[in-house]
Amino acid sequence: MTALAFITCLMTHAGVPAKDPFSIIPMQQKSQLTKRPALYVKEYRNRDWKSLYDLISGTGKGSATRGAFVTQMISAHGVSFANAPDLLEFSPDRTLNGESGGYDIYGCGKAQREGEVYRGIAVVHAVYENGDWFFTGWSFTEFPNEPCKGLADPAWAPENRMGWDQPMEEVRPIKDVNPTS
Repeated sequence: MTALAFITCLMTHAGVPAKDPFSIIPMQQKSQLTKRPALYVKEYRNRDWKSLYDLISGTGKGSATRGAFVTQMISAHGVSFANAPDLLEFSPDRTLNGESGGYDIYGCGKAQREGEVYRGIAVVHAVYENGDWFFTGWSFTEFPNEPCKGLADPAWAPENRMGWDQPMEEVRPIKDVNPTS
């Protein structure tokens, strides 16, 4: 065995600390955040829109009440026809300061829309409000989806940053594109 292979083997089995995807989060808030993305994904995966509402930031909800939120999510996330994909899995890899406040958590995501499964680098936007963490939304970083292997590069950065200063797409008010007088 070469010396390099031996050292690599030792590091793998010696419990070299894993990369902390939340390293930039203030220490007093970090433990809360590490648990929340899994809960967010669970409610998306289960399509439990009532419970998901409790995890959405004030900005993400906009003016939607719980009832309106649930109705709009059901409409946008239909089984045979869907305007939006359901987030099924998300593995945080790194966190960056959000361009409009909060934090953008990047990782490998898996989503499904109308039976079609998509994988790629995804971003979940988190904000600290009222003593806890809430989410403004999520998205894949690029279309077509950017392969997750890109996250192996420590210098990886998103090509385009998303703005999170408005409600989730599913609950945004519908604008009349052809207003009549």
